[in-house]
Amino acid sequence: MQISSENYISVLTDQVKNLTIENAQLKAHILDLEAKAKEASDDKTEKSSSQSAG
Repeated sequence: MQISSENYISVLTDQVKNLTIENAQLKAHILDLEAKAKEASDDKTEKSSSQSAG
């Protein structure tokens, strides 16, 4: 019984580690997408302001 519960804890620990890694990867992906969106939005703002000034 003790071996089984230790194994269960080990499996749960591995799952938590994997989810923590996956969570960090998703956060990094979101930050990357936000940066790209901001960059695209900044590009549009620059183009429209330079057209109206010119």
